[in-house]
Amino acid sequence: MKRIAQFVALLVFLLVPISSIASASVPYQTETLSADGQTIETQTAYTPVGTLLPDVEITNPEDIFSDSKGNLYIADSGTKRILVADRNGKFVREIGKGVLKSPTGVYVDEKERIFVADYEEEKIFRFSKDGKVEEQYGKPDSPLFGKSSSFKPQKVAVDRRGSIYVISEGSTNGIIQLSKDGGFLGYYGVNSTEGSFGTFLQKLLTSESKKANMFMKTPPAPDNIALDDQGLVYSVTEGTTNEVIKKLNVAGKNMLFPDISDEKSLQDIAVDHDGNMFVVSSTGEIYEYDSFGNLLFIFGGKDDGTNRLGLFKQPTGITIDPDGRLYVTDKERGMIQVFESTAFSKQVHEGIALFKEGRYVESQKYWEEVLKMNSSFGLAHSAMGSAYYKQQDYDKALEEYEFANDVYGYSDSFWEVRHAWMQENLETVLFALIFFAILYYIVKVIDKKKGILDQPRRRIGAIKKQRLIGELLFLFKFFRHPIDSFYYLKKKQYASILSATILYIILIVEYIYSRFYTGFIYKTVSSDANLVGELLLLLVPLALFIVVNYLVSTINDGEGRFKDIYIGTIYSLAPFLVFSPILTLLSNVLTYNEAFVYVFSIRIIYAWCLIILFIMLKEIHNYTFSDTIRNIFVTLFGMVIMLLVVFIVFVLIDQVYDFVYSIIKEAVLRV
Repeated sequence: MKRIAQFVALLVFLLVPISSIASASVPYQTETLSADGQTIETQTAYTPVGTLLPDVEITNPEDIFSDSKGNLYIADSGTKRILVADRNGKFVREIGKGVLKSPTGVYVDEKERIFVADYEEEKIFRFSKDGKVEEQYGKPDSPLFGKSSSFKPQKVAVDRRGSIYVISEGSTNGIIQLSKDGGFLGYYGVNSTEGSFGTFLQKLLTSESKKANMFMKTPPAPDNIALDDQGLVYSVTEGTTNEVIKKLNVAGKNMLFPDISDEKSLQDIAVDHDGNMFVVSSTGEIYEYDSFGNLLFIFGGKDDGTNRLGLFKQPTGITIDPDGRLYVTDKERGMIQVFESTAFSKQVHEGIALFKEGRYVESQKYWEEVLKMNSSFGLAHSAMGSAYYKQQDYDKALEEYEFANDVYGYSDSFWEVRHAWMQENLETVLFALIFFAILYYIVKVIDKKKGILDQPRRRIGAIKKQRLIGELLFLFKFFRHPIDSFYYLKKKQYASILSATILYIILIVEYIYSRFYTGFIYKTVSSDANLVGELLLLLVPLALFIVVNYLVSTINDGEGRFKDIYIGTIYSLAPFLVFSPILTLLSNVLTYNEAFVYVFSIRIIYAWCLIILFIMLKEIHNYTFSDTIRNIFVTLFGMVIMLLVVFIVFVLIDQVYDFVYSIIKEAVLRV
């Protein structure tokens, strides 16, 4: 009977996927990024498997570090010591008892020397492997450090050259860098201040003499530090959204995206042998990024009072050992939780490791397995695109890159597809162009002698003489003679409400076409965007401008009627109406390297429209140059005010509706 039970248990273990078991056992969801950049739930990446040193007294663990051999070092400020455990999680020894007062950071170099940041002692202690004090580093006496600058070490790290990096409380100048002898080398990796529109205007409007007396906003101080196998320095900063995670090069410049994360409560960072970054926040969530800064997983969470493994009350430190196990300290609970990676995350890591080395084809099998488990995993589609690209299967690469929303990869693949098409068809296209050019010249010569096109010209002329057609074609006059055209528009009635309305309909069609059918590389709206929302983005500003400008101009002695503004506004958009469809088509055959052509053309069209619109307001209302500028600013201000009024009215109506509905509901219940 016992053998049967064991056989059944083994069969269940083999048949049920590991990720399914993990998902059912962990008290949190694991999330990742989809291809369109949205956070989605995915298979469990890490499972909590227990605690480290459960039988050893740990009061307030502040930091944890794993050396290259897998030995673990815990800085416990409560018991004022460093605890050492081997790679199997067994207690080995304690260090610093009677010497340390408030150890908050620990690091072990390649020579197994233990560096400890003691906040209360205001020193960095260096211990031997056996726990003997070898050196103490206090506040640097260099004048470059600054006499008024405090030295309150919180975290410490050491590179291969022996340089010591210190995170000190309130060090807004960056990470303190000391030589192996304790000499001050300078500050490293200083954070930047976050810019705002208000500070930009203040700098713009303030004279140079007054700028010197202005209060200078100091950058936030870094909060934690880590080093990878190559000696690159990583830091995290709490309380900001700009460069919260930094990967610093030799010059101290950040190599990651400035907006890599908007999490403001990051506490510690650890880096594995592949360069993947693990960051823990005070909310209990753990974020994993690859070496390029792409988000892989989010897991963990805040303890809800159930004291379950995987949830935290006050996480303070994180590290990863050579076997891929994660260790996270929880200061409030006085414990270190251990996480193991699942089969799903191992597939991701194997794919990333090969992808990082440029072995895209070899990594393909891992990404295929990842996509079988989660078909929306964005990074996997991008990697698959690179694999297909290396195999010169550019059509499949285009599909994968588009699904992954990878513009750069898509552009490279599209260039190859376009190049192949041109090699096959360029000769035919050139012959066709030459043929039509010769045909045009022959027809032109014959028409000059025998007038074979006279009858078609008369028919076209008759069509142009129709009033509505003439009013629509009047649009092209605004390209060469906008001032005269607005005079004819106002005085001679060369356009009507009907022709303007038709042009507004054409504008709507072209706008929707450009929004949804612009080439993938230049598209700024997702394919599943709301059509009504896109229409409102166009129609609301247009309607507000026409109505508010009429009201403002009536008060300020403007001569333009509502009809004139309604008609003049759409004719001012002549460049967009004529060239927008052409640019939309062009965007589908351009790569990212030719972005200048598209972007510059768009800017020219918008600037052209604004110039004609300015001329329209000046001529329609018979304003001077300064009056026109004043009219534009007052109109924009009026549009903002009207939007606020509509919003307030909407809120009031909503509250009245809720009030009436609640009364009716109460009355019905009572009856």
